[in-house]
Amino acid sequence: MKHIGIIPNRLKDTDLKVTERIATWFNKSNLSAYTTPDIAEHIQAHTIAVSEKELYEICDSLIVIGGDGTILSVAEAASIKDIPIVGVNLGRLGFLADIEPQEIEVSLQKLLEGVYEIEERMMLKATIISPEDEKYVFHALNDINVTRGSFARLVEFEIRINNELCDVYPADGMIVSSPTGSTAYNLSAGGPILVPHANTYVVTPICPHTLYAKSIILSDHDTIQIATLEEAKDMALSIDGRLKMYLTPQHVVHIERATQVTKLIKLSERKFFDILREKIVERRR
Repeated sequence: MKHIGIIPNRLKDTDLKVTERIATWFNKSNLSAYTTPDIAEHIQAHTIAVSEKELYEICDSLIVIGGDGTILSVAEAASIKDIPIVGVNLGRLGFLADIEPQEIEVSLQKLLEGVYEIEERMMLKATIISPEDEKYVFHALNDINVTRGSFARLVEFEIRINNELCDVYPADGMIVSSPTGSTAYNLSAGGPILVPHANTYVVTPICPHTLYAKSIILSDHDTIQIATLEEAKDMALSIDGRLKMYLTPQHVVHIERATQVTKLIKLSERKFFDILREKIVERRR
């Protein structure tokens, strides 16, 4: 990997000390890193300043500084260009960010020497068809959520799987989660944990007003269609926790496995269930 980009989250790396530390390591190793101009002008170490668009066109790997949310924010753009990502964890739940701050220099040396694995994570594709037959397409690494927005009462969600009616759920919303996202909002809503390499994804209702509504695990060949049966005009579509658009009852959401994947650079020896125990189970103690 010769062209490495650094993308910090300024809300996490507020003083850019971690960014500076990484860029300085590259300087000492006679290597150059790429950053956007607003980052380059605030650190002492030398980096090559390029636009955000150029960052994804030039770089063959990305170091993302922040937490899992920061990785999610760059996952779609990186997947389109087939760029692998490695995260430095400055957040709390580091399921995706593989490098802890105390491991930075050792991990960068491994990256330089090619001592790593690349994990390919399934992504989801949402295609929204508007009443005017306009098409909007989004990609998610974690999840796609359709929720009632600011609507004050439950909404009925009609769920079709492979064009066949599955059920109508009176609920606050529906979560469609990839294996990677199963430990996020899906888990909080009572959904199951999927191992990251599973060829499945899961649909989970949010606060359903029924005794029998449970999550449904689907094959990655299955497709989901979500429509609402209410006259609410402020239904919300969120992709990886970010609001993308509002929906009306005339909008239809189609969800399927995406053709592209997110590539995560794996440098540590930590395994999925080790991280699960450390980040979730042991927090109860």
